[in-house]
Amino acid sequence: MVTTKRRGAVLWIGAIVLGATLLVAVLLRAPWLRVFVPVSDIEHVHGLAVDPRDPRVVWVGTHAGLVRVVDGREWMRVGRTRYDMMGFTIVSGPRSMMLTSGHGGPGDRRPEPLGLEWSRNGGRTWRTMALAAEADFHALAVAPQDPAVLYGWSVAARTGLYRSRTGGRRWDVLGARGLGDVYDLAVSPRNPALVLAGTSRGLQASTDGGDSWRVMNGFSNRVTVTAVAISRADPRVMYVYAMNPSLGLLRSNDGGATWLPTGFYLGNEDAVSNLALDPGRPRVLYLATYRGDVFYSADGGVTRKPWVTQGKVTATSGGLR
Repeated sequence: MVTTKRRGAVLWIGAIVLGATLLVAVLLRAPWLRVFVPVSDIEHVHGLAVDPRDPRVVWVGTHAGLVRVVDGREWMRVGRTRYDMMGFTIVSGPRSMMLTSGHGGPGDRRPEPLGLEWSRNGGRTWRTMALAAEADFHALAVAPQDPAVLYGWSVAARTGLYRSRTGGRRWDVLGARGLGDVYDLAVSPRNPALVLAGTSRGLQASTDGGDSWRVMNGFSNRVTVTAVAISRADPRVMYVYAMNPSLGLLRSNDGGATWLPTGFYLGNEDAVSNLALDPGRPRVLYLATYRGDVFYSADGGVTRKPWVTQGKVTATSGGLR
């Protein structure tokens, strides 16, 4: 009798364990619960960053969440949150961190706009750091030499340039500073107070942490500059994209004293929206455009391999090796 009861209990326990295992398996296959989901479409790139620990990995902040790209072959959406990731960037260092701003997705109960959000687990989950319902950063830049220094351009109620010296926890509102519209920001790897801004009034530079600005030599204040990047491996190497047929994608090898056209111009209806450089190789860069293209270049932008064409992933390999 005891043996029969024990067998029955064992059978019940086995059935419960089996049922739970099957349930977990089914849930893990549900797309709304999976942390990594393969993608073949990219919707509106708002940020590009090369992983500081693994240059084979490129992170793409999009209109519908974060995408991780490995060698140009593997395209995975990361995390269960689908929202507009404006100004996406990465803070490198012993404890690397991702930062983003933007707007919540469907059914999102978080404040609007999101302010500044951060992730320390590769974009799987995000938490609010500051300025919830106050700032919508369309451009964010971190000082590589001092990651406590951040700059952001917000288009929310208090539009203008913001500066943080506390790693993003507290911010000073510097205002518009005569910059017009700001599309991108970059900070010198050697000097946290040296900032470049791609604006509707040319390529502007500040040497005092954003307090004052001047148009850089070679750029008219009537030329729109949409993307800016400075190499961490060699800060003399800079890239910008200017919306002018004689300019387009430009590279400087002398810290901005002179600029060399690469021959890449997208016409009047499109422009490069984001640039990302390999942290160890100044001539390896990634470009995203407003019309939904993503390119990889190994020669400083002279030639480019398409990875995404009008939002469709076309790359089968990145050509990184």
